[in-house]
Amino acid sequence: MKKLCALFLGLMLFACSKDSALPIKGNDYVLLDAPEGMEISLSFDAEAPKFYGHAVNRYFGNYELNDNRIKFSAIGSTMMAAPEPMMKAETEFFKNLGEIETISFEEGYMVLKGNDTTLKFEQVDPE
Repeated sequence: MKKLCALFLGLMLFACSKDSALPIKGNDYVLLDAPEGMEISLSFDAEAPKFYGHAVNRYFGNYELNDNRIKFSAIGSTMMAAPEPMMKAETEFFKNLGEIETISFEEGYMVLKGNDTTLKFEQVDPE
């Protein structure tokens, strides 16, 4: 019985020490179904809980990750202009990113969901 308890305690400590951000840290992604003529990227810093990417503008911020729950915050961006449809798409993307609540990996894709929004990303090699 003591061995069983020790094994259970060891498994619990291992599970609690697991870095839940490990699957995304240092990885780069591209949004699938981005509007025509646009590439929207999302990258995660390898060391800190920070993200960055580009749409029309370069953007950046912080995130919190707990199991499959993710929260993007402090989203900032540069202020370059582009044609109106691209600017609207970028604004909508930033709004959606701020409402994301969950992260999952399905069929090789990173899927972010929140409210009525689903953003699906493909992992890419670093630039």
